Amino acid sequence: MAVCYNLTMGSKDVYSSRSLPVTVRDMKITAYIAFHDDLRQKPDRSDKTYAEIVLEGIRKYWSEPGFDVELIECGLKDKRPHVNVLPAKLTGTSYVMSRWWRWGWGPLRCAMHPESFMLNWSLKNPGNIHMNLRVFRSESSFMRIAAHEFGHVLGLGDAYAAHYRYFYEAPGTRNYMMNRNERVSEEEVAMVLKAHSTGKMQYFPMKFSLKRYINGFKKSR
Repeated sequence: MAVCYNLTMGSKDVYSSRSLPVTVRDMKITAYIAFHDDLRQKPDRSDKTYAEIVLEGIRKYWSEPGFDVELIECGLKDKRPHVNVLPAKLTGTSYVMSRWWRWGWGPLRCAMHPESFMLNWSLKNPGNIHMNLRVFRSESSFMRIAAHEFGHVLGLGDAYAAHYRYFYEAPGTRNYMMNRNERVSEEEVAMVLKAHSTGKMQYFPMKFSLKRYINGFKKSR
């Protein structure tokens, strides 16, 4: 059974693993994943489909720190709770986003954290992965991006200097998966376990500086 906090009632809800799209228990990750038809296609310079590369990337990078990773494919219309992997359409990057009816009120649950506006994470609603298929540099790059986005599904925020982090990079995270897509660190493992024991998304430290924000905004234009 998985535990999630009911924030309105101030009590804990106990969910059967059958009602959750992703479970993390004793270093065992089980995720039900459905792919859009576009991800069943093969990119140029690869004999694998986008879906196959996504699955390979998640298994490779999240098993390296010791997780036993089980990824179970299902259909987009499957009634069993699952994570959808879709082609990205809103931006030129890959991202994880909640369904539209969860937008906007995430900050009320997460101490006004800006990362929760579009990804209002919970155990029952970890978000859907949107992969940018317009730019495919290599299989290895796509694998790392998929592993990074899966980190959000597992309950982790970003560590790099994004605009929604006020262009602040979390100290000591340069080679983390949630920063530069390099490797899953021990700290990230601990954060995932905490997210699934408390039902709360875990964020990296963030500080606001007007000067840094203005400089970061100018560089990003």
